[in-house]
Amino acid sequence: MRRVWWVAAGVAAAAVALGVVVAPTGAGRAQRDGAEVPVRAATGSERAAILPAQPGLEAGPDRLPASLADTSAPRLPTDGHGHLARDTAVRVFFDYCLSAQGDLGEARLDAFVAREIAAQLDGTTAQAEALAVWQRYEAYRSALAQLPGAAVDGAAASNVDIDALRTTLAQRSALASRELGEWSEVFFGEEFALQRNNTERLAIVMDASLTESEKQRRLAALDQQLSAPERALRAQAEAQHAALAQIAALQDAHATPDQILSDLTPSLGASAAARVAQLQRDDDAWREKYAAYASQRAQIEAAQPPGAARDASIAQLRERTFTEAGEALRAASLDQTPGSAR
Repeated sequence: MRRVWWVAAGVAAAAVALGVVVAPTGAGRAQRDGAEVPVRAATGSERAAILPAQPGLEAGPDRLPASLADTSAPRLPTDGHGHLARDTAVRVFFDYCLSAQGDLGEARLDAFVAREIAAQLDGTTAQAEALAVWQRYEAYRSALAQLPGAAVDGAAASNVDIDALRTTLAQRSALASRELGEWSEVFFGEEFALQRNNTERLAIVMDASLTESEKQRRLAALDQQLSAPERALRAQAEAQHAALAQIAALQDAHATPDQILSDLTPSLGASAAARVAQLQRDDDAWREKYAAYASQRAQIEAAQPPGAARDASIAQLRERTFTEAGEALRAASLDQTPGSAR
């Protein structure tokens, strides 16, 4: 079954208490019942089903890429005097827009972000300020992509190069300061602090010269160095990691949408669990639709020799079968990928 991929706020969802993932920052986020939750990074005709619509912009096929259908952009904060407020909500807005990168590409993404900013801030000083911050955020992300990555999970913890992790974190923090300036702390201050803390926790866990009691004392001391928001961020990452693991287990077990809804409601809440279940229904429906189309396509391929006429017949079949935005393109892509997860 196709794995559903997610992005999460703050730190990567796999950054658990005794581990760290040093991954490029800038992932998508959304709000559920006042709290940030994992958001599915949908592409093509798939909807960002975990992202609930929020008060504000009207979503529609003429306004939003397919991956953001039925959603609206998070609000850009202002300070009450026409200026953009220095708040993490600005990054939430940018990360929402980045969810459409697969649909739009870099050039069209810039235009989309500019349009979404104008929809909220047109004619204000904050509009130009938001565009300037977006350009700096893009410069940071572009430069970040050139840095080497470093990651660790629980299974490979014994092989982690702690010094390399420290170096990577230092490079990324310096890069954020250089490209984002005063926005670096706003966007990533708590995240970088937690990643550094997680790295030091991992160093303690891996230190064979320490007894278990010494490790526990040092880990407790590290915890005291975190601020309350940073501790909350860690707890959030752990909860997200647990949610991802639960969803993956349900997928691997081929759970039905009703089973998904029942099992996820206690941990994610009713509305988020319902969106995950609906996402599964949509995926199941897509598979059935594609399978029926593939059967008809095979009949055409058996009846007609290779060539332009057969290609045209298959294209017409795709257009008749897949009528929602992006569906035909997705089917055409899958047609070129034998054996891929569909």
